Amino acid sequence: MNRQRIVLATGSLLGLFLSACASTPPPEAAREFVDQGRDAAKRGDQVAAIALFTLAIEADPRYAPAYLERGFANVQIRLNPETAGNTRENEDRAIGDYSEAISIDPTLGQAYYNRAMLLSSRARYKQAAEDLLKAIQYRPQDPDPHLALAELYESKFEDMTAKAGEHYEKYADLGGRDPVAREKAKQFKEYKKILDSAKASGKLPTEEDEKKAEELHFRAMALIREDKREEAFKLLDELLSVYGRTRYVQDPKRLAGLKALLAAYKKDPPK
Repeated sequence: MNRQRIVLATGSLLGLFLSACASTPPPEAAREFVDQGRDAAKRGDQVAAIALFTLAIEADPRYAPAYLERGFANVQIRLNPETAGNTRENEDRAIGDYSEAISIDPTLGQAYYNRAMLLSSRARYKQAAEDLLKAIQYRPQDPDPHLALAELYESKFEDMTAKAGEHYEKYADLGGRDPVAREKAKQFKEYKKILDSAKASGKLPTEEDEKKAEELHFRAMALIREDKREEAFKLLDELLSVYGRTRYVQDPKRLAGLKALLAAYKKDPPK
């Protein structure tokens, strides 16, 4: 159904394309078609938008914004639950369009970001991370690529907690408003202060400290499962007070969980 609509829309617009090109240089015609396509997309008619972006590409195959916009329109069709047929094909087309836009203009940060989101959804995390780094390079004031990369590093890569923290911090510094991300940025800043203090005192955590922290955490959680709460929370208190500077404890998710457990214990201690 969508293919038929695209063909019909393209056919009905072909006359407009030919008349425009007869009086307007192809690059200018491409820009006009892209503007019309954006208007159609705003109205929610992604099929007509794709047809117009396709005409823009035919007018000027080297006009990168046309590929960028067509890719995004295909993503919107893919995300629409009412779209019939194999919508994964729309996603494939979007990836192709973003890649073409990048080949024409390697500084097009939005294309890297959009492609990264699709690659991540397909579990192609390494390629997604590479695209996000490019998006950050070419859109240095945009917080969103930092957030996406921070979440990717934190959830899909090993030993990248510190890098994730750096990007959460940058996201917050650039004005990102997501409350969870901003809290993680705050935690990372606190962790950096702890590390700076440890460096100044010459007491950086050792690998033995890291192992001890993990061991204490494991023992404490086992005691909680056995309902030996008082013993468990003594270990958790030791974990935070003695080994709080370790990378193991400072992992944002783990640290938040430990603090929540201790807060719950203090609110409702064993009788």
